[in-house]
Amino acid sequence: MFITRALVVASLTAMDASTVAQITPADAASMAASAWPIQVRAEIPCPPTAFPSEGSQHLFYELYLTNFSDSPVALHNVDVIDGDRPDARPLATFAGSGLSRIARVIGSHVDGASDGSIPPGGTLVLFLEVLVPERGPIPARLAHRLSLGDGVVMMAAIPIRHSVLKVLGRPVTGANWIAADGPGSDPDNHHRRGLFVRDGALTDSRRFAIDWKIVKDGKSYRGDDHAAASYFAYGRPLLAIGDALVLRAEDGHPDNPAGHGADFHPAQPVTIDNVGGNHVVLDLGDGQYAHYFHMRAGSVRVRPGERVRKGEVIGMIGSSGDAREPHVHLEITDTVGTLTGEGLPYVIDRYTVTRSNSGAVGARTHELPLDGMLIDFGK
Repeated sequence: MFITRALVVASLTAMDASTVAQITPADAASMAASAWPIQVRAEIPCPPTAFPSEGSQHLFYELYLTNFSDSPVALHNVDVIDGDRPDARPLATFAGSGLSRIARVIGSHVDGASDGSIPPGGTLVLFLEVLVPERGPIPARLAHRLSLGDGVVMMAAIPIRHSVLKVLGRPVTGANWIAADGPGSDPDNHHRRGLFVRDGALTDSRRFAIDWKIVKDGKSYRGDDHAAASYFAYGRPLLAIGDALVLRAEDGHPDNPAGHGADFHPAQPVTIDNVGGNHVVLDLGDGQYAHYFHMRAGSVRVRPGERVRKGEVIGMIGSSGDAREPHVHLEITDTVGTLTGEGLPYVIDRYTVTRSNSGAVGARTHELPLDGMLIDFGK
């Protein structure tokens, strides 16, 4: 359970009810003035696993806040705290515009960036990203202090997963590959915010997904922008990112003509069954699965039950399924099904960053590229 103002234990629940963070005497005194508990339920369904990139350990996860009252409840700020050091300086604080950028309201007429107000009956989802110094210790647990309405809520601490990250190979070769909608917290990142309900389960399989495409002089194509063959990535070979067992391999879906927004006219109606187009799913072991989407029609070289070696060509990049232009959508999840399960972080054994949002470039080993990075995978 969560503890909030005065006697608010029953109003909030947590995933890990066995561990309850403590409220300071000062907080308790300020909360005692309220006659009623704040009717907001807080939940973190998927605790994070840290992954390295750009000199830090990154923790990506989602916090759901559901308002069970009949009036809006304002969220002013969120402090993320080391669960075993509650008096230490917060690991991260989100407030103001920084809070609005990571917020999305579900269950109201407003769907998108939020001013921090949770509407009656609505859910506010916070797409959190917490950074820990690369050589510093990673907390065992995270606690969250929420300033809600005119009070303070201290959530129960959640454990950080200390899973061993898969060290995987490159999915493609050559230079000028952009990690489009890669790991990041931009409001327009459709992977990071890729919440999806299937068979009653809410998951984010795309949490760490990357759309790999080639960009030269700021464009991904040369010539006719509606012709798939005009795109630099089209027909480029796809490589197995590890020694693996092929679980799924589907071919026969046509490539789409390129087009974005209202200009997107898929070659066949997009459904949940063909959203990935021609695709391959590899079993990497330890309950982790690599999904390659949007492969070129007729290019899939592997079959279910076959074993592949790291670096082996498994097919080519196309624009089948829900693809607006040729690219490969690559994600690692904990399930075999499409758009099910949770997205998992991993690292790539080696690559070179030639452009990044931070300005840092150079060779990288055992890191995960971030959103917008331009990568050279070598010959």
